[in-house]
Amino acid sequence: MPRSASLAAVVLSLGTAFAANPPTTPAKPAATVPAASVVIGKVTPDLVLGLVQGAGFTVKLDKSGDNPELTLSRKGSVTIYLNLHGCKTGGCTDADAYTYYASGDLDTAPAESDMAGWNSKNYTQAYIDSEDDNSVNLDDLYYFKGGFTKANFLNWLNEFKKDADSFDKMLKAL
Repeated sequence: MPRSASLAAVVLSLGTAFAANPPTTPAKPAATVPAASVVIGKVTPDLVLGLVQGAGFTVKLDKSGDNPELTLSRKGSVTIYLNLHGCKTGGCTDADAYTYYASGDLDTAPAESDMAGWNSKNYTQAYIDSEDDNSVNLDDLYYFKGGFTKANFLNWLNEFKKDADSFDKMLKAL
């Protein structure tokens, strides 16, 4: 039998076997969306409190002012304050994370050049607040408008925590 004829016979027998026993595709499981990637539209202070507590922070929520504030602490880390804005309009619009050092908290006050050096290398904003008795602050903003995910928010918060710890070390080294 010529080679092309034997190849045709093999293809024909495979085709017949395939038609008699088609391969089965396992059923795909129903799509599940992890809680971390669900887009959250309406943000409340209690929702943020739960997210932050779930990330291992000890949290105190103060709803007494116009902008609810959460005080976050974790052993061995700098205290972080999280102000929530626009919450009276039906859902918070953004969060402002910051650390705060009163002028008397530091052995050596930083110079403007120290703040400029930090700002040139980091996404967080460091500044000396001359209107608040020369307090030293590190600040960053997160927008909730349009929705957000738990994973994205907690990544932002953990990155801010890393910066806050590094900023604290820089200030103590002055």
